[in-house]
Amino acid sequence: MDQLTAMKVFQRVAETGSFTQAADALDLSRAMVSTQVAALEKRYGVRLFNRTTRRVALTSEGSRYLEHCRRVFAELQAAEEELSGARERPRGHLRVDVPGAFGRGLLVEALPDFLVRYPELEIDVQVNDRYVDLVAAQVDVALRGGTITDPNLVVRHAVGSRWITCAAPSYLDQHGWPRTPDDLARHALIGGRVPPAPGGRPWLFCEGERTRSLDLRFRITSDSPEMNLNAAIQGAGIIQSLDLLAARALEEGRLVPLLPGTSVRGPPLSVVYPSSGQRLAKVRAFADFTIELLRQWQRRVERVPGLPNPG
Repeated sequence: MDQLTAMKVFQRVAETGSFTQAADALDLSRAMVSTQVAALEKRYGVRLFNRTTRRVALTSEGSRYLEHCRRVFAELQAAEEELSGARERPRGHLRVDVPGAFGRGLLVEALPDFLVRYPELEIDVQVNDRYVDLVAAQVDVALRGGTITDPNLVVRHAVGSRWITCAAPSYLDQHGWPRTPDDLARHALIGGRVPPAPGGRPWLFCEGERTRSLDLRFRITSDSPEMNLNAAIQGAGIIQSLDLLAARALEEGRLVPLLPGTSVRGPPLSVVYPSSGQRLAKVRAFADFTIELLRQWQRRVERVPGLPNPG
């Protein structure tokens, strides 16, 4: 049995959930695919799949083995790219994972410049707000908010952030300006929900040396930062957002900051990648590019009147 070939066959069956689809993708006969998987199961003395006439599902041992296979092939890819020159020159396929608001709001317009700089790169951008295991999902580099505790990841700090309260001029013209956090109870508010919590996230305000948390009643609640931001821009109510997510709307005057002096520090933003990626020029290039892009936007948002330096 060719160990690597058998692992590749097993991984394709696991990811497609079908011996037939795996055979088609690998240009092998279904019998050969079954033989390779059976050989692995015999070698390790465990069952990797539960099979029925309708479906194929991983056993618990199969799930663990799939993670090992993905790590092995990620290391092999890194080694091949390093030996072929990718260590010195960014090239090849780069898979990226970024939060939705950043990807669609800031990254999309900057990507053409990145691709002009590195014409030998092909980039696959995965845009979502879910946590993704980078190794399991075969992601090369990602943007993350908050404290990163995974010891298998390289973490490069990009920028800080602040929670800011803001609204559209059209809303304020019609409903007036809140002067204190307590005034917000008389306004239409747009809240962000962090699953699995059912309600909106409490809003935070700086009051002297302490941070005050307010549980507020929201007219609109959503787990989509983009939806909330767009609703605020359209005049649906007041929002509390991370400054960088609202940066473009603030710079263009579609949103204006409220309650000066009350903003509090938000989560740091970092570029992260598996430790094997630090050897690859393509990963370093995207990390450098993303960090500089975020810092450029931080400098721009700092120039908006009424906003503090996020640090």
